[in-house]
Amino acid sequence: MRPCAISSPPAPPPRAARRSSSKVAPDLEPADIDDIARAALDNRIDALIVNNTTISRPGLRSANSKETGGLSGAPLAPLARQRLSDFRKATGAAIPLISVGGVDSGAEAYARLRAGASFVQLYTALVYEGPGLPARILRELDALLTRDGFATVADAVGTDT
Repeated sequence: MRPCAISSPPAPPPRAARRSSSKVAPDLEPADIDDIARAALDNRIDALIVNNTTISRPGLRSANSKETGGLSGAPLAPLARQRLSDFRKATGAAIPLISVGGVDSGAEAYARLRAGASFVQLYTALVYEGPGLPARILRELDALLTRDGFATVADAVGTDT
């Protein structure tokens, strides 16, 4: 048996080195969006993750459309883009926004960036399309940025707001 040393865990990083974000649902009223944006700014949250799953069923026509619980993926995309734009306006672009919900292509990632996202997050599409999805999205995104004359991703952020 090898001897092992027992030590205390390292001290947490100083407050300046810690990062915090908050994830918000798309099923919000305009006043809720303004309140959340103000609270995030007042409390110096480092980023907002805009969206979680939705309890609405936008445009679903499947036999499963009456199921309860959170809906994610492509059906969420239009609502996710709208909430992203709403939070961009409510925060005055003063806080990074991470867009999630229905991002499944370079075109969708590009639309989110132009609507104000500093980052996009993949989840459902990655589950269904596999590990090649990020590389495909990056290729498509690069072509769109080049087509529209943007030198960097950051140059495209918020250009449609």
